[in-house]
Amino acid sequence: MPREILIADAAGFCFGVKRAIEKAETMDKAFIFGSLIHNPQEVARLASLNKKIVHSLDEVQDNRVVITAHGLDINVIGTMREKGLEIVDTTCPLVTKIYKEGEKLQGQGLRIVIIGDPKHVEVKGIASRMKDAIIVYHEEDIEQVPTDAKIGVVCQSTLLMEKFDKFVTLLKARCAEVTVSNTICKPTKDRQTAAAALSKNVDIMVVIGGRNSSNTHKLADTCKMNLPKDTYHVETAQELESKWFEGKQRVGITAGASTPDYLIEEVIARIRTYDEPVLA
Repeated sequence: MPREILIADAAGFCFGVKRAIEKAETMDKAFIFGSLIHNPQEVARLASLNKKIVHSLDEVQDNRVVITAHGLDINVIGTMREKGLEIVDTTCPLVTKIYKEGEKLQGQGLRIVIIGDPKHVEVKGIASRMKDAIIVYHEEDIEQVPTDAKIGVVCQSTLLMEKFDKFVTLLKARCAEVTVSNTICKPTKDRQTAAAALSKNVDIMVVIGGRNSSNTHKLADTCKMNLPKDTYHVETAQELESKWFEGKQRVGITAGASTPDYLIEEVIARIRTYDEPVLA
């Protein structure tokens, strides 16, 4: 009989990603500083529409440049302004909210600790707006935080909720004073919660999204808590393997916040081809 395919209650594009893409699509051509969103297939589609990614301001062949949904280092933005470039800012409002939360805590005399990946453009953007921020991503990083410090904590918008809670507990045990602002965005929380719930009620989970997508990796990590051997992260339907689905009747699907609907639909269609033929 055909497999049952269930899609998580929250999956795929979030409003911040939709907003960034819609802004870029209104432009005849665009020079985007870095990946507009973290999905290679959607970035390639935009490139085919004359929306070019650049990694240096020297590559901008226009007087207009687009800042991605993940935000950008404030110092780079300053250089853009010095060059007289028109800036089209598609930074997600929920990322901008993290800047404001960090600045508010800093205004209270607290040193900012950011829980997040120091290599991620969003985290770099947050840190650039703070004074002497400390970034922690691995447990050993917490040793960088002085034990007598009075700190204000914010985090990357796509952080795993369990990781945030764990790191806050460790920081509270270490530091003299800890004020916390949980800046994991609602779309991330909703997707993680929905993925966790679905993974408890299926035989296999397929997580769809870019391998360069932080929130997609966190979704896979969430599903692996319940299905450690039967959670698969793919970018496209072509990566699926029929053997994964042997003996699996209930299939769960979730997708990162930068994953377009057409990629989800292609994965579902491919899984359908693995169904055993129904006898007349």
